[in-house]
Amino acid sequence: MSSSALPPAVPGGSRSPVHVSVHTYPAQLQYPPRTYLVFAVLVTIFCFFPTGLVALVSALRVNTLWKAQEHDKSRKASRRARNWGLLSLAIGIVAVIVVVFWSSINYLSL
Repeated sequence: MSSSALPPAVPGGSRSPVHVSVHTYPAQLQYPPRTYLVFAVLVTIFCFFPTGLVALVSALRVNTLWKAQEHDKSRKASRRARNWGLLSLAIGIVAVIVVVFWSSINYLSL
């Protein structure tokens, strides 16, 4: 048995790098992104209609794009639905705070 066939036992010796193959799943086996459809409907009705409508349209496009094998566009539509929904929610919360503050000022000035 020759000693050159064995890997060196010294730390930091000359070992070849280990090649690991990373298994990636085909796009058909991956899960579709979240649609945020319920969230979009709720913020459209209760918070702020114009930005909620954009969130709603984006949420409705997610599954359609996923089934058409346009996975990147589907993920982008999901992010867009979430972001526009959060913007609608923030506008709704700010509007409620402003109305409550304005009402309390008017009530105290009577």
